[in-house]
Amino acid sequence: MKTISIFLLALASLQSLALAAEPKKPTVLIEKVGKIYSDGKWNGRLTIVNWKAKYYIFFRTAMAHDQDGAIRMIHSAGNRPRFWSSSPYAPANYRATIKAGKSVDPIAPGPSAKVIIDSKDDESEMHVLATSKRMFGYVVVLKQPTERVVGTQVIYTDDGKTWSKPKYIYKPGWSLWKPRTYKGVHYVVADVMTKPRRIELLSSRDGINWKKVSTIRDGPLTETDLVFLENGDLIAVARQAHTFRSKPPYKKWTEIGSPHLGGPAVARVGKTVLVSGRIAAGNFPDEQIGERRNGLFICDPNTLKYKWVMNMPTQWGGDVGYPHILPIGNNRALLAWYDGQHYQKGVPKQADIFLAVLRLVR
Repeated sequence: MKTISIFLLALASLQSLALAAEPKKPTVLIEKVGKIYSDGKWNGRLTIVNWKAKYYIFFRTAMAHDQDGAIRMIHSAGNRPRFWSSSPYAPANYRATIKAGKSVDPIAPGPSAKVIIDSKDDESEMHVLATSKRMFGYVVVLKQPTERVVGTQVIYTDDGKTWSKPKYIYKPGWSLWKPRTYKGVHYVVADVMTKPRRIELLSSRDGINWKKVSTIRDGPLTETDLVFLENGDLIAVARQAHTFRSKPPYKKWTEIGSPHLGGPAVARVGKTVLVSGRIAAGNFPDEQIGERRNGLFICDPNTLKYKWVMNMPTQWGGDVGYPHILPIGNNRALLAWYDGQHYQKGVPKQADIFLAVLRLVR
């Protein structure tokens, strides 16, 4: 009897140690949230980066989700994600209003977002890679009204003001999604739209010339974001309810089912993997209106299982999502997304850009 008691006591101690060793799941709080761009048009498919002591947000502007679009940009006044260049309350814009003798009660709208690229074809979206000296923009080009993917162009800037002429890269008929850098090498997932359909991992040393690393999966998959773990493992989150994992040199992949996330975004904040994307409100209900949400999840880096955290605020619960997550330190992150009216093919709609500051409490 005494032996059994000692054994049970030892087992309880081991269980206590195991529980203590398990990383505590953080609580994710919204520190701040607000609408940062609205001009009555459809603004979405965005990316946010911090580069040379400023924050930049790039997005597509059109009359509707499925009409010809252009890439526009706003930036912060300094190295904090506030006082955007389009805001009438940004110090420079406010001073200009006063100097011009215009009313500040109420204050007039601020400047429009700057056009970065606009051609006869549809600039569907632009993903951005910020290096120490140069910022690259990868523009996915469609042919309207068929919405056929022509390919992906690269443009770049060394000062955030002037951009190079666009140049097609890699292969015709493919698009990419949110490039990442790890140990000096740039990586991105290519949606290969030509037959056979597939998603491929590409790598580059210079941001312009890309080469294939591996095929992640065959099939009509799209919009796949990447996140590197502390041990070098690579996780890829695809729109069509698949999450993949690979170890260096990223030639072989395992997969697991996951929530269907339109325009997924994934990032590691400290040791926590945050994932966001468009979801059906019925699957993750809240008290807001409409059928769609921009959802936020935590993905366990070991099991790849998802835990729903919250839905971000919505005006209409319609055409929403395509977020971007930018870590700022080990316990905070920026989450930007668009929120729009319900989609109707060919009908002009409004979509606005929202930005939240998230704080992780452990």
